[in-house]
Order: sequence, then structure tokens, then C-alpha cells
Amino acid sequence: MDRNKKTEKTTGMETDQAPFEHRQGSSESHVNEADDIRVDLHEEEMSASVREVDRGAVQIQKEVVAEEQTLEVPVTEERVNVQRRTVDRPVSAGDDAFKEGTIEVPVYGEEVDVQKQARVVEELEIDKEAVQATERVTGTVRREEVNFEGEVVDGGTTGTSGGGLLDKAADAITGNTKKPRS
Repeated sequence: MDRNKKTEKTTGMETDQAPFEHRQGSSESHVNEADDIRVDLHEEEMSASVREVDRGAVQIQKEVVAEEQTLEVPVTEERVNVQRRTVDRPVSAGDDAFKEGTIEVPVYGEEVDVQKQARVVEELEIDKEAVQATERVTGTVRREEVNFEGEVVDGGTTGTSGGGLLDKAADAITGNTKKPRS
């Protein structure tokens, strides 16, 4: 198997070869010093969106209520008054003397008739308005960090492994399964 064509995928990192693999008994410290290990660091961003939901309904009920009302209505009635007067004169030829009979006098009055008429006395205007408020939401986001131990030389590290993320990544790529030091 050709070492320069090997591709491994472990813990989210890819490399074309194992660039920092050590050979025992060799003056070379690395297989290929021109290759770099690239480790992608990821971070989550939190965003929010809104969606419309049904919050129920407002019910406006109309009911019929009956109540007694009293109106004072003036009415007119006719009354018959009979008055007696003493008179002394002779009977004339056209008088109906000594005949019995009944005299009817029509009497009129007023009765109250009640009418009801429905009228619009008030209006309800019903509308809706959108009221905007700010709602605070909290969530946990993750990010990857790199830590390492050792001496920094020209942007690289030298010295013994301190169990950092880069060391673990290099171990995973090279297949080195040493137990970390306590």
C-alpha cells in the first residue's frame, strides 16, 4: 500500500497521509515534512425564526335581556253630566209631553295601544391589531477549541505530548493508541 495515497477519516479530520509518523531508528523525524495537518474547528451559531400559531379565539356573545318598562300615557274620556234646573213655562205644540223613552248619549274615550319597534341604538366595531413584543430565548451553542502543551517553535510545537486536541488528532490519524499520561 502506498503511504502517500492513503486516506483516513477519523474524528472528523481528513489527511492524505500520516505526515508526522515517526520511523524507528531513522534520522528522519517525519515521513513528509511538507504536509500539514489541517483540523477544522467548528462553531454553532444560534438564530431564531417565528411561526404563526393558533392562540384560540375571543368570543363576543350577544344575548337578549327582557325588562319591564312603564310609560305614563295621557288618555281622554268623555263623561256625561246631567243637571237639573227648575223651569216654569207652557208646553209648546211640538213637545213630546207625557211619552216614555230612553235617551242615549254616545260617550267616547281613548285606549292605549302599545307598539314595539326595533331600533339600532349601539354598534360594536370589531377589529384586530398586531402588537409586537420582544421575547428572550436562550440556547446552548457549541464550539471546538484547540489546546496544546509544549514549546512553540516557528508556529509549531516541539517537545512531549501534553494530551491536547492536536496531539489527539495526530494520534488518531497515525493510529497511535498510547494511553494519555496522568
